[in-house]
Amino acid sequence: MPKLRDEEMWVAACVENALLGVHVRQHDDGAQPSMYDLDLVRNDVVFGAMEVTAAADAASIEFWNLVNGSNNRWVDSDLAGGWLVTVTSTTRAKRLKKDLPGLLRAMEAGEADHQTVTGRMTDLGVVSAHQGSTDFPGSIYVTLQQDAERTGGAVPLTGNVLVHWFDEWIEKDAQRDNVEKLRTAELPEKHLFVLLPGFTTAPFGASDVLMRPDGPLPEVAPRLPEGITNIWFMSTWTTGKLFHFGHGGWTRSVKVLEVARS
Repeated sequence: MPKLRDEEMWVAACVENALLGVHVRQHDDGAQPSMYDLDLVRNDVVFGAMEVTAAADAASIEFWNLVNGSNNRWVDSDLAGGWLVTVTSTTRAKRLKKDLPGLLRAMEAGEADHQTVTGRMTDLGVVSAHQGSTDFPGSIYVTLQQDAERTGGAVPLTGNVLVHWFDEWIEKDAQRDNVEKLRTAELPEKHLFVLLPGFTTAPFGASDVLMRPDGPLPEVAPRLPEGITNIWFMSTWTTGKLFHFGHGGWTRSVKVLEVARS
């Protein structure tokens, strides 16, 4: 049987903490196609199906993993370091890894024409590059430029933005498989758990309420498609709370931040 993914283990721990007396077990053992992820169990009886998904910007995450995905910090021994570099989402990671250190060395040495270096950085997809103090000589930190809608805006007073976004997002073709897995489960309760990672397709107002310690709950009900009885939302940042909409309306729960791998 394949092991649970890390995010599924985290979700399981958070749901068990939120629902008194409920245990979460692996359901998708790979024995059949299109199995939902997790069983919800109470008094040794499976009463619910849960599917875990993420509203993720796949292209941005892929780029981030290519540049920063290893456990090792990006360090160039010929640099003083402390560079924070912002690039566009269309930047080619391999070319950036190859050419950026040389351009940063030229900037540190002050030997190259500033306009020439700036032009070459722009060609690489670099939006900005700033150097600051660092405890790690030679370090280069790369982050992605994102749409303004995803990175900032007015702080919402209610969680309604989250619901309005979900109502549109769940209708997209990419979510049909998740909904279908739950729809065909012959169980009383069918839960969809939606993670919002750092690089998410959701707007700022939706992700903000999940990251704030005092993030307000929505005041409206989501439009749940046939096959879903409950919806959960959680940011992958360590801050914020877990939001759950079920038969009793909206509730908020704390996150479990330390999960033991079985």
